[in-house]
Amino acid sequence: MTTEFGLSELWEPATRRDPHTFYARVRAAGRPVPQIDPGGNRFWVVARHADVLEGLRHPEIGHRLPWHTHGETEAERIAARQLISLDPPDHTRLRGLVSRAFTARMVARLEPWIAEVADGLVARARELGSFDGVADLADPLPVNVIAQLVGVPEEDRGMFRAWSATIVSASDWDGSATLAFAAYVDDLAALRRKAPADDLISELVALEAGGDALDRDELVAMVQLLLIAGQETTVDVIVNGVRLLLTHPDQWRDLRADPSLAGAVVEETLRFRGPVEIVPPRFAFRDLDLAGGVIPAYERVALSLWGANRDPEVFADPDVFDVHRPDAGRHIAFGHGVHFCLGAALGRLEARIMFDRVARELGTLRLAVDPAEVDDFRLHHGGMPLSL
Repeated sequence: MTTEFGLSELWEPATRRDPHTFYARVRAAGRPVPQIDPGGNRFWVVARHADVLEGLRHPEIGHRLPWHTHGETEAERIAARQLISLDPPDHTRLRGLVSRAFTARMVARLEPWIAEVADGLVARARELGSFDGVADLADPLPVNVIAQLVGVPEEDRGMFRAWSATIVSASDWDGSATLAFAAYVDDLAALRRKAPADDLISELVALEAGGDALDRDELVAMVQLLLIAGQETTVDVIVNGVRLLLTHPDQWRDLRADPSLAGAVVEETLRFRGPVEIVPPRFAFRDLDLAGGVIPAYERVALSLWGANRDPEVFADPDVFDVHRPDAGRHIAFGHGVHFCLGAALGRLEARIMFDRVARELGTLRLAVDPAEVDDFRLHHGGMPLSL
């Protein structure tokens, strides 16, 4: 296997069609692999499971360099205050304030309501007979769950979905979606100060009375991250899980025969094709020995979760999708360490319930197009046509 790399190979069309071959070559190289991003910045790709784990918990790898500011514009300030952009102690304080919404007790309390929403979506899909797996099945569940948790009224959730899609696609070039979102959160927070409800917004604004409040940008950033991360990543898991099942007939047959495998389907989907390819940008705070080489101080470290989760040193036959895999739970699709995904338990629950209901109620489900047409781009931009 060749270990020579093009300067921007990660962005080449051939790599985008088959990124796992690229990451296999990175693992084989035995060193961090430099790449140049479309903006002309160098970063270092790390793809072995052990090395990615080391990088995720390394105290000298973080998100903010000494000269980083909180940004000049309102949109830049909000982006800079998101949890995924912060290091301790700021990250520790903010995560502690919001983590109470994602305890096992809180997540378990949501299960009956999540099941009710999933049941309704599956029943509607059965009535339609032909439908879109993204818009009609995967997308509405996490959108409604996170909005319910945060406290967004049902009539406003369409707006939130549109803002989320714009921001996550990096097409919010002028910050207008972020600013519209921020203005809405300001109004919702003001409403909850006057009339608290049983939701996260009410809990967060209530902290103001105790002197442990989030400032305005922190509050907007927190709600934005929860809505975007809670929607986009779970949609990705559900859509890709359905796609993988329908393109692996033996696995789909096994789930239909035993819907209790739904949890295993979630874990194997996360391992085989998780929602995050490379963790959000992190930097080496000094010259750093990692993955068999040295990453120069202040340069970006690209820790590949996709590469780690297909590492043959950890997973036998890693390029095989197998819901019976005994060690699928060793994946790190949700990250590791202080930045481990806050909503992992909630995302797992939503996906497990959806896979269970699909197996029980939509047993004749099939792709309505050639499987080759349902690539990652189509899933996120053109949907996934399904029929019964």
